[in-house]
This record gives sequence, C-alpha cells and structure tokens, in this order.
Amino acid sequence: MTYDVVVAGASFAGLAVAQAVRGRLLVVDPQPLGEGQTSACGAPLSVVERAGAAGAVQQVHRNLVVYTPRRAFVWDLQGVPFCTFDYRRFCELAWQRVQGELVQAAAWSFDGSWVHTSSGRFRAELAVDCTGWRAVLARSCGGPSVAGPRWKWFGLETEVPAAFEPGLHFYFWPEVAPDGYAWAFPCGDRVRFGVLSYRGRTRLRSQLEAFLARFGLRPRGYHGGYLGVGPGCQGAGRLFVVGDSAGHCLPLTGEGIRCALHAGWLVGALVRGVLAGRFTLEAAHRRYGEYLRAQRSRVAFLAAATECAVRWPPALREVALAAWSLPVLRGTFLRHYLGTFPAADAAVD
Repeated sequence: MTYDVVVAGASFAGLAVAQAVRGRLLVVDPQPLGEGQTSACGAPLSVVERAGAAGAVQQVHRNLVVYTPRRAFVWDLQGVPFCTFDYRRFCELAWQRVQGELVQAAAWSFDGSWVHTSSGRFRAELAVDCTGWRAVLARSCGGPSVAGPRWKWFGLETEVPAAFEPGLHFYFWPEVAPDGYAWAFPCGDRVRFGVLSYRGRTRLRSQLEAFLARFGLRPRGYHGGYLGVGPGCQGAGRLFVVGDSAGHCLPLTGEGIRCALHAGWLVGALVRGVLAGRFTLEAAHRRYGEYLRAQRSRVAFLAAATECAVRWPPALREVALAAWSLPVLRGTFLRHYLGTFPAADAAVD
C-alpha cells in the first residue's frame, strides 16, 4: 500500500503532524490509541484547546510553585494558564481532527521509500519519526543529521486520589531528587506525583515512595520513561523528525507537549505544502531547520540552568530562585521560556 505520508508514533508530536497533513495518511503505533501514558500531561491550556482536546482538561492552573528545602516561590501564570488533562481522552479528541488511517504496529525502519513495521511494510512519499526518544526511523537511516536527542532524562510517576492546592508544584529537594526534581500536578480529585532524574537514572521507585510519604500517601501503580531532551536532529531527505525523537523536551523543566505540538503542526503544514507542490522538499527542510535553530539560544540557557540546579548547593539555588522570583526577572524568564518552540507558520521563502 502506498501513502503520501507515514507517521511513526501516535504521540503528541505524531498527532499534531497528522492533524495538519492532507492526503493519503497512515499513522502507526505499537499500542492502541491513548494507551501507554508516560507523560505528566501538563501543558498550556491554549495549546490543548488548539489540538481540539479541551474536553480532556481536568484542571486549570494559574500558578507555578517551586520549593526548596526551606522556602516556596509562587509564580503567577495568569497570562498563560496551564492545565492538566486526561491522556486517553486527549488522544481520542485529537484524533477526531485527523483524516487518515491508524494501524497498530511497531515501526522498525525507513529506507527512503518504505517504512518497515511489525505489520509489514508501507510505501511512503514522506515519513515522519514521532517514536519518542528511541528515534527509531531516524536511527535506522544513520548519519549525524539523523541522530537522536542529545540527552535522555528519566521520570517516574504515579496518580493517586488526594486533595491538593491548585498549581503546578516542583520540588527541588535533594533528599528526594538529588539529581533532578519531584513534582505534584493536581488533576481534579487526583494528583500526579513524580520524580525525575536529569542524569537518566531509572531506579526511582524508592524516591517516589519517599516523596509521597511526606504527604501521607502511597503510590498506586507506576508509569513513566525516558525524555528526549536537547536538539538532536530535524531529519533529512524524505524523513522529518519531531518531538522527543528530535530532543524537543525543554531542559530544566522537561516540558515537551507544547514543543511537540507546535513543531508537529509546523512539520505537518510543511509536508502538506510539499505534497501540494507549493514548495520543494529542500525548502521544507530549510524552513523547519530555521525554526529549530531559532530555539537554540533559549534551549542553551535552559540547559545551563539545569546544570546549576544539579551542581549548586541548596542554599545557592535558593538565592538564585529568590532573585528570579522578583517581578522583573520573573517576567523576563517566563517570556523567554514560553517563547521557546512557539507556534509558527509554514511560510517558505
């Protein structure tokens, strides 16, 4: 079977690409749609609404709260409220805006013409790798231009019934997360608690249990996985790479949904333009590359902040947070942060 576009991965990035593509479209993913949650499912409300998934929103948050061992810093997000949402429902609603086929299959490789999967091979004029940190299609092509993300972080999460103060809560507590942070994201009558390692350590269950014990709670099941962080690639030839596959999770926070959706919508629009003959494949890659290069300085700043968060002693981190919590600096940081991976159009010169 021949398709105009084969998207590997019904992830946030994959769904965004699929929403923007027109033509013969196939999306392949090894799990049923909405299964296999690894994300904490927090993103700007406006982005979730743009994906057509407002019905998945569980709670809106207008504050960001950052904790050190001795203090808590509250940052106002009134200008750009975030939300927590139900992953399965998000995927179902987002898929309603897709005009294409969905096949449950694991993508294995792309040879420039065929996407090879566990359910056979599919001919593709263009392919998009949205398989997550493994970057399956990109790695199968080889070469530095199609390498995976720069760093791999690891996060583990549980969701439990609990009452909790609204807001997105981040805990830089060395005794709980010595090389990362812990978080608590309320989602209605439940809360997602998690622990993240910037160094990619995977044995985090005891740390997560200790974190919940501080609130008199115990985990109820676990989910999580690696995050693809830091610019890795954009693709080459007939392949585009988006989301964790390309390292689109942001350093410091690990936020990736907003980045994956914005990059995915852009790539989907570029692919649509190529298929319609409005511009060449080379021009599409050039436009996508320009978009990604425009994020480099902001990503580098966040990467430097991540190293400070790991290396600085708690007292120095607290001083830095106090300084950045001053209204002028806080506003500057939020504009810088929220300006990373912005919405973009597919205009090609």
